[in-house]
Amino acid sequence: TTKWVVFGGGNFLWHYFYHFSVITITNSKSSFKYDGSLFSSKELDYDETDTKAMGSVFSKYMADSDAQLILDLDVFRHFFNYAEAYRDGAEEGNLELMKYAVEMVEKLREFDISMACVGDMMHLAWTGVEYATHVEEHKNCSDCKCTPLFQQKKSERHWIFNVFDAMGKVPAGIMSGNNLWVGSWSTCRKIDVVKNAQGQKWKGKYCLATIDAYERDNPLVYFGNMMSGAPDRHCYEKNVQNVADDGSCFALFPVLKFGVCMPNTCTNHDVKRMLTFAIRATEAAVGTQSVCNVDVECRAESYSDAMSQNSLAMFALYFLIATVVLVAFGTLFELLIVAKNPEEAEESKAFKHWFIKFIMAFSMYSNGSEILQSKKNDREINSLHGVRFLSMCWIILGHTYYYIGTSLTTDNLVPTLINFPKQFHTQIIVQAPLAVDSFFFLSGMLAAFSFFKKSMKAHPDHPPKLSALNFITWPMYYWKRFCRITPTYAVVMLFDVTLFSYVSNGPFWRPIEKQGCRIAWWTNFIYMNNFLLQDKECCMGWTWYLANDMQFHWVLMPLLTITFLKFGMKAGLGLSGGLVALSSLIRLAITLIKGYPPAPILTAKLQIVHQLNDYWNDVYVRPYIRCTPFIVGVVVGYLLNAWTSREQKDLKIKLEPKTVLIGWCCSTVLGLYAVFGLFWFAKTGDISKPWEILYTVFGTPAYALALGWVVFACTTGNGGPVDTILSWRLFVPLSKITFCAYLLHPIMLQIYNLSRPQPFHFTTFVQMIRYTVEAVFASYTLAFFFSLAFEKPFNKIDEMLFDSKKMMNGEKGKSNEMVPLNKRVRDSE
Repeated sequence: TTKWVVFGGGNFLWHYFYHFSVITITNSKSSFKYDGSLFSSKELDYDETDTKAMGSVFSKYMADSDAQLILDLDVFRHFFNYAEAYRDGAEEGNLELMKYAVEMVEKLREFDISMACVGDMMHLAWTGVEYATHVEEHKNCSDCKCTPLFQQKKSERHWIFNVFDAMGKVPAGIMSGNNLWVGSWSTCRKIDVVKNAQGQKWKGKYCLATIDAYERDNPLVYFGNMMSGAPDRHCYEKNVQNVADDGSCFALFPVLKFGVCMPNTCTNHDVKRMLTFAIRATEAAVGTQSVCNVDVECRAESYSDAMSQNSLAMFALYFLIATVVLVAFGTLFELLIVAKNPEEAEESKAFKHWFIKFIMAFSMYSNGSEILQSKKNDREINSLHGVRFLSMCWIILGHTYYYIGTSLTTDNLVPTLINFPKQFHTQIIVQAPLAVDSFFFLSGMLAAFSFFKKSMKAHPDHPPKLSALNFITWPMYYWKRFCRITPTYAVVMLFDVTLFSYVSNGPFWRPIEKQGCRIAWWTNFIYMNNFLLQDKECCMGWTWYLANDMQFHWVLMPLLTITFLKFGMKAGLGLSGGLVALSSLIRLAITLIKGYPPAPILTAKLQIVHQLNDYWNDVYVRPYIRCTPFIVGVVVGYLLNAWTSREQKDLKIKLEPKTVLIGWCCSTVLGLYAVFGLFWFAKTGDISKPWEILYTVFGTPAYALALGWVVFACTTGNGGPVDTILSWRLFVPLSKITFCAYLLHPIMLQIYNLSRPQPFHFTTFVQMIRYTVEAVFASYTLAFFFSLAFEKPFNKIDEMLFDSKKMMNGEKGKSNEMVPLNKRVRDSE
């Protein structure tokens, strides 16, 4: 007996599939004789020596298998040969085999399966019996006149073969870890036949079954250099690795995804019960338990019908239609009325009515003009446009790989994950989480720059426009940030859990938010989703950034600004340095105690994936770990005000050439260290303790300091060609819609990954660059229209309802908005 093991996980699924196919497929499939017993094959007598014998085969022929992918081809062939035998039996007129199938369907009545489903399964089985009967009768037909009748009967019942044709089969790429045996979604969905005289139909419904292994069979322990001895040692020796056997499931990826075609009367529960029945019956006969869990997702027959039954989805649809109407009406009103009577519109009180302002807030013409305006100002931080857009592109590059991998729709995922970290240039992708630090830095710098400008640049004869010690300042500050970000955020969430769930279909398709954000949605709107209900539901998981950013503004912003303004530069720099050091030490303590890697990167030893699962909650999303770039941003914002004149006609600061050279050299070294400092760790999976501690403590601060110098030098006229690139006018409109692109791009990527009819196949780095460019283009295109329809109107309505400028700066205050959002650039005056 030749055996192979899925993902190196011992002899996993050997017993299951070997004994599930209780019909022995010999040289002639049609020679089976039904004896009335469900489990009667002599092959139930499992011989443990078969497993050891298999070991020598693979030791000889597959000793160089780096991936440890030893798969049991005969086992899976045996399982799929059952379906092949049924099909061949029908074609050859094997009534005994067809009756055996009917006997198996009869057993389903005992397992809490709906009668409608059992009835359709019985109809399928008896149609096979009828087909085989006609074939058998035609064999004895000596009169050619009976042939047309046979062809008619054959044609009427031929649909049963489409059912088996649509079922998942052993694909190519098994040795590369292809566990996606999805079959044909379209073939199954085309099955639509009348099943009785009442005109009722038997319709095919595609279901994708996900089979999970136990944690004790965790396949990750067999990857990399952890295995010693023969590569197939785990196939015949127990407890090769010290893996906990606590009955839990290995949840990172399934051992098999298997497509089945079922009647549309069967629910997810029915299909799961049938598969579980087959698995448990087999395991009982063998005396083992290998399959931890079976999940089934059946695709809805009609997504338009399903949407009509979802009241929240219909509300979202009506809300979208109403918004489109407002945009069209506001645009036409401005172009046909306001534009033709500009003087009257400016002087007439009728045009200043709140309703007119509300309609005008949705004008695509004015909103689009504001977004596309790209004029630069010497008193602005122009380089932030390029930093913001390029950082977003970097994030999309990393997320392109991430969402393709985590969607589990890739047929060569395991070898790709093994070889991916071994290439030097892929560190740019592996270290894409650093791009998030760019946005933390920009958030702190912009808010601090605007705050310090209003506090420090006041004329001696006039009080400052903004006081950090004013009791109303900080409540207004928080409220302003909340109102600017939350409405757009809420609309994206609404569409994410409703309309975006119905935009596609296919074998892999499922709602982007599996639980529809029904549990944890409220934690997102109080910006505590990085702490609360993380173990229950991760609603729009990528928005952990917004929670961290808001928490920085709650705590760090007042603490640092008051210190700088009240106690001076030395005290502010001392506090900032102390907070950065404290954050690094907390990170070091957590990683050493829990054995986490120094950064969330993939290495050649895939078992690190299991560690990163907990790393997310304990390290990655915690504000006390991620606060360093925000603090550095506040310091840079302060220095840009402290080292420039009160008039601030520009932000130029003359530095010595030697100082500029040292700054750029240090920045380059720190940036390269942050991005490529863990290459050897990624390549081998091994790292020395001193280097691990060094990167854990200084990796994130190194990137923040490098970025801080780049922005500071470019803003003060010491950036050279770097400033020319980052301040390119094309980046200005793209920068303004980056917030919407940030909210929408994961949804776009997941829709793309889940809409494919067949598995994805990784090939080259160039392939992924192409997909990234497409994702950037699609995300920013959608973000542009989303900003026109929602973000810009919401901001204008916010100003109508709540004029924070007057409340914070006086009735005649004409200063800038106090808090420039991460997603836009505000003028300095």
